[in-house]
Amino acid sequence: MNNSELCEMAKKQENRGDIEKAYQLYLEAAIAEDDGEAMYALAQMYFEGDYVHQDYDKAGRYFGMAYDHKADIQPWTLIMAGGYWEQRDDRSDEDVLIAIKYYQAAVDLGVGFGHECLGKIYIELGEYDKAYEHLSQMEGRNPCGFYYMGKLYDEGLGVEQDMEKAIYNYKKAVECGLKHEAEYGEDDDTAKAKRRLSELNIDWKNVQ
Repeated sequence: MNNSELCEMAKKQENRGDIEKAYQLYLEAAIAEDDGEAMYALAQMYFEGDYVHQDYDKAGRYFGMAYDHKADIQPWTLIMAGGYWEQRDDRSDEDVLIAIKYYQAAVDLGVGFGHECLGKIYIELGEYDKAYEHLSQMEGRNPCGFYYMGKLYDEGLGVEQDMEKAIYNYKKAVECGLKHEAEYGEDDDTAKAKRRLSELNIDWKNVQ
């Protein structure tokens, strides 16, 4: 049975509500034939937790593979693909480059949050000019970009040290984080911004 036949059978099983059988067929097609559409379907299953246990790492891995195989994907899934490679426990230099590839692809497809992801990575790599370039284009809806922009100004990394701008960005990071904290828990970058404001004797509880 060839790849197209496997995918067609999988779609029929999915339409019938037999997610288990559909998953098995998609998996067989994806692995045996390196088919991007099948990989994308698998990624969505892992992302949604349909039949399989929800697993964002596996979803990110398959989203990236689907993109590499020219599948028609949603651009935001490239953020998950980049995150998979960036956050690997045994991350190598090559893994970082793969993460950058996916984040840059997300940016090129109009996903603004990719700028924040790239800004963070470039700070870690010590490429502060690139970090500032991307963070200057951030969406401004997440703690990540504000925290790392604050860090650049706080430590004078690639920019002239400016504590007023650093504090402004740390406060914005906390403000963004507090909006979602009750529902999703404390974000790591929000926590770091809170700690830094506390070190500067600034009450982060009154930033809103």
